[in-house]
Amino acid sequence: MLAWLGAGLGLAVLTLACGPSAEPAQPSPSADAFAVVRATSQAAYQAGQTAVAQGDYLQACVDFDAAKTTDPDNRPEIQQALEQALTRCLTPPPQATSAPAVAAQRTLIVATLAAGVGTALGNTPAAGETPAAGATLAAPPLNVATPPPTPVAATQASLVLATIPAGTRGPTGQATVLSDNPALVNWNDPQGRFSIGAPQDWTTTAQPQTLVGTGVVQFHDPSGRAEADVAVDSSVQAVSPELYAAKLELQMQQQVAGYASEQVVPGTISGSPSIERVFTFTQKDAAGQDHQARGMQVVVVKGSMPYIVSASAPAELYQQFSPTFDRMVSSFKFS
Repeated sequence: MLAWLGAGLGLAVLTLACGPSAEPAQPSPSADAFAVVRATSQAAYQAGQTAVAQGDYLQACVDFDAAKTTDPDNRPEIQQALEQALTRCLTPPPQATSAPAVAAQRTLIVATLAAGVGTALGNTPAAGETPAAGATLAAPPLNVATPPPTPVAATQASLVLATIPAGTRGPTGQATVLSDNPALVNWNDPQGRFSIGAPQDWTTTAQPQTLVGTGVVQFHDPSGRAEADVAVDSSVQAVSPELYAAKLELQMQQQVAGYASEQVVPGTISGSPSIERVFTFTQKDAAGQDHQARGMQVVVVKGSMPYIVSASAPAELYQQFSPTFDRMVSSFKFS
């Protein structure tokens, strides 16, 4: 009897063990699969609005870009906010020093001319009069039309443009006239991505250290004072040169010693939109001493890959090398 009871209990246990298990709980049909990314996007959007209210348009660009990237709903207000922030953060800073400098220069020139006129008139006796020995006649009030001062700024600009060969872009992105600069020698990327020209007497270094991205090639002038390089930033998926340049501006403000932006200019390189930034920064020379340098960076995007053409020289020599930098940038071509 006990044996039968034991067998029955064993069968009951096996039956329960082999019975159907409870079904796992199913997610609620109303659960939002995009709740996390939507919240991330909204938080970035709010951060961008805060940055705009504080006047920090560079940070706003970064925040709105993050909001757009994580937005599952493609909200038009995010795109609009990003475009407005880009417009503000890429506006060149006002050059308040240029107008007073010209005014002061004109004042000095007029004063010099007036002194010259006064001396000439003072040494010339009036009709019918004989001045006493050693006497000097006082200059009459200036009512003589004086020639306008020499337009120094225009003269300097024309000299700079005259050194740029025909068909290349000048400071305003327009074709300019002349001249007799030596031809650039083409350098071709080993991976077949691009080519760029450099003066034939400049030395070439492959895979250099660069401020941004991964350096591909660097060129140095014979004196070692000026340099230009090309880098590729494969760590990001760039939407546009404007947005990448805005992020680059913010990054360099935070990481580059003595950095100060001077100018931002849109343009076209190798048939693609580009952004050129001109700035000053602190650089160490060969002796390890700090000095002020001036540089430029041109960002151009192919697909989603940003290419950065950079050049720099000591601040006091930048204008001397600027035409060569412009010619090199103009020679950049995608393969």
